[in-house]
Amino acid sequence: MKISGLVDLQVNGFAGIDFNSPTLQTEEVEEVCRLLYAEGVVAFLPTLVTNDFDMIESLIQTILAAHHAAGATILGFHLEGPFISPAPGARGAHNPQWICAPNINWIRRLQHSFPNKIKLLTLAPEWNNTTTFVKELCDIGIRVAIGHTMATQEEITLATNAGASLSTHLGNGIPEQLPRHPNPIWAQLAENRLWVSLIGDGFHLSRDIFQTILNIKHEKAFLVSDSTMFAGMKPGRYQSLIGGDVILTADAKLVMAENEKLMAGSAMSLRKIIESLVQNGWLNFENAWELGSIRPWRYLGENGSPELVEVAAQKV
Repeated sequence: MKISGLVDLQVNGFAGIDFNSPTLQTEEVEEVCRLLYAEGVVAFLPTLVTNDFDMIESLIQTILAAHHAAGATILGFHLEGPFISPAPGARGAHNPQWICAPNINWIRRLQHSFPNKIKLLTLAPEWNNTTTFVKELCDIGIRVAIGHTMATQEEITLATNAGASLSTHLGNGIPEQLPRHPNPIWAQLAENRLWVSLIGDGFHLSRDIFQTILNIKHEKAFLVSDSTMFAGMKPGRYQSLIGGDVILTADAKLVMAENEKLMAGSAMSLRKIIESLVQNGWLNFENAWELGSIRPWRYLGENGSPELVEVAAQKV
């Protein structure tokens, strides 16, 4: 049957290829485009995490050189950092060396060098002058997400008032232990204007939390893979540019070797996540597929529907 193709707004890498590697080659980007399309992904945002400004710009240039590759379409970029919380737990696997306060001059330079290519930026709204920064991002066409944060309810409200519209992988990028209330998760759930992206691989969120978020956010929720280069690789212990020393288990759980309670990103494609959700009885196929296709497309404000793909329903 033909249905709307998947749209993944958070792809760090796939099948041994890391979009954040300083040695990334255009041919590798083209290979990811082909492989993702074979998985049913018709459009995606390569996601660049916290890094040196010059390295991020270099990676954007490399990835854009593959813009016309056959396969999944590169819609633009998701910058996940470097303007996130430096707090342990909240920063996740991001390198604290490169975490910094919001810098609008650098963002303007990016938008000048790569017009309209920065589609989404995840930040922590507790930095000083975040309200002004968020407004300026929205004014130049960048959607703003809240993530990797320890922000107060007031800071989240102010960022949303300024134009922030999404919670990045809600429930993750946060310390294991939080105050009972208030805390950043409650504050984002209570903010009706915020959409949420969710990693539904069965590891990043438990079933009860996943379902609770969907019950609260309804139509303003969608799936992302947050896939790293380890998606599709064999289990083992690896060195990762994002997380350092990481362990990939036989059931595709990717964790920090120094603390296996901390995730180091996802090792599943968006299609594999949907398969897992359906097979484990978390969602039916129609709902799960919509969360990975129509919903993220709608969040980006794209017209119409994603490209149609042929999907063998019995294999999902």
